[in-house]
Amino acid sequence: MISCLQETDFLPDSYRGLLPKGLLSLIPVFYLPYKPNVSGTYPDYYAKTYYIFVYQFLTYMRSHFTFVFLLVFLGFSFSQVTPEYKYSLDLTAAKNDAIDVKLIPPSLSEPEATFMFPAIIPGTYAVYDFGRFIKDFRITGKDGKEISFEQPDVNSYLIKNPANIDYITYTVEDTWDTKIKKDFVFEPGGTNIQANKNFVLNNHGFFGYFKDKLNLNFRLEITKPEGFYASTGLTDIKSEKNKDIINVFDYHDLVDSPIMYCKPDTTFINVGGAKVLVSVYSPNKKVSAAFIAQNIDSVLNAQKEYLGGTLPVEKYAFLIYLTDSITGSGATGALEHSYSSFYVLMEADPQQMAQTMKDVAAHEFFHIVTPLNIHSEEIGFFDFNKPVMSEHLWLYEGLTEYAAHHVQVKYGLIDIDDFFVVMQGKMEEAQKYYNDTLPFTYMSKNVLDPIYHEQYQNVYAKGALIGMCLDIILRYNSNGKYGTQEMMRDLAKKYGKDKSFKDPDLFSEIEKLTYPEVRKFLDTYVAGDKKLPFEEVFDKVGLTYTYKEQRKVLNIGGIALGINPKTEAIVVADIADMDDFGKALGYREGDEIVTFAGKKLTLDNVQSVLQDFVTQVKEGEKVTVVVKRVNAKGKEKKVKLKAKQRYVMANYYNNITINKSAGSKQIIARNTWLGITGR
Repeated sequence: MISCLQETDFLPDSYRGLLPKGLLSLIPVFYLPYKPNVSGTYPDYYAKTYYIFVYQFLTYMRSHFTFVFLLVFLGFSFSQVTPEYKYSLDLTAAKNDAIDVKLIPPSLSEPEATFMFPAIIPGTYAVYDFGRFIKDFRITGKDGKEISFEQPDVNSYLIKNPANIDYITYTVEDTWDTKIKKDFVFEPGGTNIQANKNFVLNNHGFFGYFKDKLNLNFRLEITKPEGFYASTGLTDIKSEKNKDIINVFDYHDLVDSPIMYCKPDTTFINVGGAKVLVSVYSPNKKVSAAFIAQNIDSVLNAQKEYLGGTLPVEKYAFLIYLTDSITGSGATGALEHSYSSFYVLMEADPQQMAQTMKDVAAHEFFHIVTPLNIHSEEIGFFDFNKPVMSEHLWLYEGLTEYAAHHVQVKYGLIDIDDFFVVMQGKMEEAQKYYNDTLPFTYMSKNVLDPIYHEQYQNVYAKGALIGMCLDIILRYNSNGKYGTQEMMRDLAKKYGKDKSFKDPDLFSEIEKLTYPEVRKFLDTYVAGDKKLPFEEVFDKVGLTYTYKEQRKVLNIGGIALGINPKTEAIVVADIADMDDFGKALGYREGDEIVTFAGKKLTLDNVQSVLQDFVTQVKEGEKVTVVVKRVNAKGKEKKVKLKAKQRYVMANYYNNITINKSAGSKQIIARNTWLGITGR
């Protein structure tokens, strides 16, 4: 094969300036057939073949000849146009939450070709069929006439004689505001088209690919409203006043690189030499990029230390969309990418968002370790339309979630008690809402099956607890010198972004790095159906665990609260566990709480108001709760609920206390685990 060096290729910086702009592409390069890996970089054998001629030639020319001789050489060179996808879309022409896309495809010589949109993307673990949001798909031939096609499924277009294609056009509909409610796309993985306000380009929702041609360059020409800025983790962007030209190495990188367009509220943080972009869209200007950056700076720098003092990326982007209304999915959250993460969160009071943003950002940022640098073949060679899932979600999501909280306690960003509250909450969540004996590897492998998909969220509960237990076992066996922090570093060194591990081999590879006891734990509690052995594990760090205790407490009545999606008011969602105080007040399911103990209850302040109440209220104090309630005639009216505060017996689960008889080995393990030594 013959190609030519591109200006975007990875030559040393000292050689980039040797040639005038544009002339680099005239140098011929001979190379072997290749297949880029998941991160979009070439394997070593390809890179060496690709660059050996150019690198040696430029070195020689730089040392011995003037630029005139170089031009003479170039006069005898030959080049060819590198095949690529040429996409264009005009954000200024968006109408009715939809936008038109045009594609000039790469040259196609096959008798037939299949143009596709993804059914699923990495990190979502759900089939969304993005072809559902494509309308008015048309193919225009070189003779100006329309070319017919077949549509085998919602994501695919079968085209005969594709060499005759001049261009393809279609319309993309916004997934955030779609009328298609079945299998609703979780917002961080979807598309947003708000004319003149905000555009979220999760690129898999806008741009398709030809089957077996994912490894070509994608060129995006995007016309934008005046003053709009493209926030992204991508670096090859040529920006003009009303237009951006973006080049992306291949389709894997394209899907891995969301872009948010809006009037910019951005700032940068330097983290260990890495340039970290923080971009915020806040419709009511409640939260700024500067505020977010200020609040996540400490945790990002702690993560840098957690990872050994350096980061495996040079640029990273936090893309944050804040909404002032309930989302279509009813949920908020984030989606990780190799060099960025995209967030959809409620626009709340900044101070109330601070810790939430730290927790979520820490989780997503840690994905630069896994799956970027530690991943199985199922991820390394991801199939967007017929994916095979990995059995190690406990590693990708579970250990990432654990590390996001562990880094904060270890480096003193949160109190030890607060860390335990988080872990206890995850214990209760795993025990109460999920099948606690379902083998995690089996759930992970079959996560796309509706039967097991409902168990997916347990990766953030039990998955994190698996990480905690594993960390404690490692600290105990290594006398405090080795934990999951070091284990993940070693796995990243062994594999890295260019090398995938085989799913069945992971436990053995971890055992080689650690201890037989670790392998036994993984076989029994991750691949097996046994509940996590908290009592045994906590004992290794001198802590005593009890599953259930009864305590005498003052509370709000033993009710579960929720949110009315239409009014965003706080409602009584469940009274199944209502206690004597709640019964005395007379809560009813569906009550919309207006004021609680004299304070108006809103989505922004509910947590602080109720926390203040339970810490300040006294036994015998009269408590008034005003609710809106629908009567028998269907009319809504305000009702005052009154009762005297009283102590009630409440069950407390997953209690952790210090074992005062702990030995030195246990104490060393505990101190190094929690970062107590040296604080």
